[in-house]
This record gives sequence, C-alpha cells and structure tokens, in this order.
Amino acid sequence: MSGTDQSQFEEHDYFLDVIQEDALWDHFVDESSQGSVFSSSAYLSSLAASYSRYQLKNRQGDSLAAATIFEENGAMHRAPFPFTPHQGILFSEKLNSLPSHRQVAKKMEITEFLINQLIARYGNFHMSLSPAFEDLRPFAWHNFHSAAAPRFAIVPRYTARLDLHDFDLSSYLSSIRSVRRQEYQKSTAVISETDDIETFIAIYVKNFERQNIAIDENTLQRLRCIIRTSLSGGFGRLCVAKVDGHPASMTLFVHDSRCAWYLLGANDPEWRKSAASTLLMIENIRHYAEKGIPSLDFVGVNSPQRGDYKLSFNGQLIPYFEVHFES
Repeated sequence: MSGTDQSQFEEHDYFLDVIQEDALWDHFVDESSQGSVFSSSAYLSSLAASYSRYQLKNRQGDSLAAATIFEENGAMHRAPFPFTPHQGILFSEKLNSLPSHRQVAKKMEITEFLINQLIARYGNFHMSLSPAFEDLRPFAWHNFHSAAAPRFAIVPRYTARLDLHDFDLSSYLSSIRSVRRQEYQKSTAVISETDDIETFIAIYVKNFERQNIAIDENTLQRLRCIIRTSLSGGFGRLCVAKVDGHPASMTLFVHDSRCAWYLLGANDPEWRKSAASTLLMIENIRHYAEKGIPSLDFVGVNSPQRGDYKLSFNGQLIPYFEVHFES
C-alpha cells in the first residue's frame, strides 16, 4: 500500500480520509453492494502495487463511500489494473435506506465530489466500475458546460454472470449449449483441488507461447502471489483436470460471500480435444452452488472467441463501465 499519511480534501459537507486499517476497510467493502473480493485487503496486498484507500465522510463522521486508487508516477494507474476486473467507487449501504429520489441525488453528489477531488490530486481519473454501479451521469456531465475542456471517455464492457440459487446439475446441463453438454459427458478428465502453482504457471505460459506472446517475469510473480494469497486466505480455489495423469486444464476461482469469480484459466494446447476445460468449468459451478455462493461471474466476455465460450455456459450478459479522464 502507498505510505501516504492521513490526508483530507474538504468541500461542502464531505471530506476524504486515507484508510490504513485493514479491518475498517474490509468491513466497508463487505457491506457495500459494489464491494467484491477484488477490493479486499488480502487481494490488494497480493498485487504488489502502489495504492491508496480512501473513504468519504460527512461532517457527522458517517462513512458514505470509498475507493481504492492504484498509483503510478503520482497519477492514477490506467484501469483495469492487471487481474483486477473491478476497482471503483463503493457506496455505503446506509445510502440504500434513503428514499429513491434522495438516494440517487446523494450518490450523484458524492460521485461528483470524488471525481473533482481525485482529479485535483492525481491529474487524471481511471476506474473499472462494478456492475452494481448504476449512475454514469456524473462522469458523462463532467465539464459539460465547457466545450473546450476535457471530457470522460465512458467505455461499455460486459461480463457474464450465472445465478446459482436453486441450482440443479441436471437442469443446468440441459440449459447450456449442446456442444458444452456433450463435452462434459464425454470427458474422462479427473478433477481435484491442488496447490501446485508452478504447474499452473507452466501451462499458462505455454498457452501464450502458442500465440507467440511472451509473459514477463513481473506478471508471473504477480500471478504466483495472487494464487498463493487466495489459497492461504481461504478465498481461492485452484483446480486441475488430469487426463491419463497429465494436467490438461487448470483454473483459479476467487470468491467472496456474494460471488465466485473465474479469474484464471490455463489449458495445455496438446490436450485441447480432451474437453477437460469444460468439465472443470462445470465442476467449479457445481462446487460453488453447493457452497451456497449466490452467483458466479465469468469475468469478462469482451473478446469474440473467449466471450462466446463463456456465454455458452448460459450466464446472463451484464454490462459494466470503464471511465477514463486525462486533464
């Protein structure tokens, strides 16, 4: 985390504090509709990144909003930060108790305050907002009356999310694309949980080598840290699908109390026809449904081939937004 000491920016009825205490931060994240495992202290610590965690308070001392800001050379790091699909503004659940008209107005006012204060501090603004962040007007209207002033770029993105309430495997299999169902039924892969990080890394690198893409060592070290931290912290599940004893496919899911997230996948190109990846995906879906996790997120359907594969598991298309501003 950034070593920034307690700091405040004042305007009207609000001010910002830097949160240093993990317990205080995690409580806010857990209570917020926009919160997720990606905002948790444990996950943030695994990223080996420079960041500051802000909370917005009113004059009565109520915490109304919060945000993690990844920092790079004194500015905000361009979103999304690697392996962090959502990192944006989190609203306090206190706001949801307000009548709708007051809630919308208050959240808009708070968002405008955060935009102005963070741009003043960093000179730019980049976030990949949660799908639960609904009102983009403060970004769309920033500098609205100044034709020559810079404006936000608002980029629509999509993920797929599967509702795991009342999950039944037989009914679920009948709902997915027929080719996925056939792959599930024919695969002979054997699924198990594992802590074999280096085998995952080896297959992951092999995936990209097939596309003539080299993965730098810093990225691999970050991956190792994310996997290690999620497993030791109890919020990650690393699984392997073996065919004839060979690791054909591996996945890392991370989860919080509301959602499981398909964060990483690696498939050995030599075993692509084994259907191990489909069996492994459905096994993870079944596992999290049995654990009582309400939903499963496939973490992005924003490229044609990968997006089509993820949607074939019958997730609902969900929009979210990236917001970018350079002053």
